Amino acid sequence: MIIFIYGTTAEAIKLAPIMRRLDAKGVPYEQWVTYQHTDSLRKAIPELGLTAPDRVLADGYKGKPLKSPLQMLRWMLDVGRWSVSHVRAIRRSLPERSIVLVHGDTMTTVLGTFIGRRLGLPVAHVEAGLRSGDWRHPFPEELDRRIVGRLARIHYAPTEDEANNLAGRKNVIITHGNTAKDGVRDAAETAVTSEDDFGLVLLHRFEFISNTALVAATLRTLDAHSRLPLKLVVDAYSRDAVEGTISELGLTKFSITPKLEHGAFVAVLRAAKFVVTDSGGIQEEAAELGTPTLIHRKVSERGDGLGTNAILSGWDQARIEDFLGRYEDYRVLDVDRGDSPSDIIVEDLTRRGFARAAASSL
Repeated sequence: MIIFIYGTTAEAIKLAPIMRRLDAKGVPYEQWVTYQHTDSLRKAIPELGLTAPDRVLADGYKGKPLKSPLQMLRWMLDVGRWSVSHVRAIRRSLPERSIVLVHGDTMTTVLGTFIGRRLGLPVAHVEAGLRSGDWRHPFPEELDRRIVGRLARIHYAPTEDEANNLAGRKNVIITHGNTAKDGVRDAAETAVTSEDDFGLVLLHRFEFISNTALVAATLRTLDAHSRLPLKLVVDAYSRDAVEGTISELGLTKFSITPKLEHGAFVAVLRAAKFVVTDSGGIQEEAAELGTPTLIHRKVSERGDGLGTNAILSGWDQARIEDFLGRYEDYRVLDVDRGDSPSDIIVEDLTRRGFARAAASSL
């Protein structure tokens, strides 16, 4: 049995290509969901073609999105209580060749890894080995991935660089990119209703939205120097920080768009003239499409697109201004699509006996 433990929309988007390939092969799996994201994840699961979760470990804060550290702590305690109440009975019922898959660098990634260990199962980490070199940036993601890197048994590293960060560990498999590539490839070629030129903005990471001075400076720079209108995508976590600032500063270039279903978002990403984001997932997706991208972070642990379609701002407002003035210099027309990371992961799980009847040892 393959058990996927996830809790955020981004995790669902990046794990869904693996599940779809397992479905095509008739391989059974289960989805255990923490609902670290609540409303957006409930909406995303069926939109991604996934079935309802097999087990719900927690449900945000009283069924609502987590908006404060105290609510996050309450949610973590809910996951812990579920584990204490259910793990022993579940352990007895699982098939012998079972494995837990987690993704990325969220708190669910860490909690899912601990649950896998408590079940006595090997844990496979998808998107393993990313390191910024500074535990403060991004926070807490860098700490999350370091913890999981020590506890996971199998590490699916996107590139050789990430594999080198895991030197000395066994079972490191290079997937030649992240499964986000497959998410873009699998997404339908949905038409965008607007034919107007626009720039796409998505800024939602905790280290950004918790820095009110940086939020104000960034939005002011974008508004002042973009020649195009800006489509700003917000979620339940970023809406208050960015929407309030836009109103207070009287900015006029932005139109607010609620978080989109993944296929629709990929269509918008294709249509955008440029992207400004702090999302690692969007960095990967934009690299797959060759879209000019400014990664608005202090540091990035991902190499996707850097040196071709993407540059890093380092939170420097002058770099934002420069990018907006010559974003077309970063467009890549002929993207090398390469291998399917999800296919590589499914093939490896099959070889190890987790996705077929024949067993083999780790």
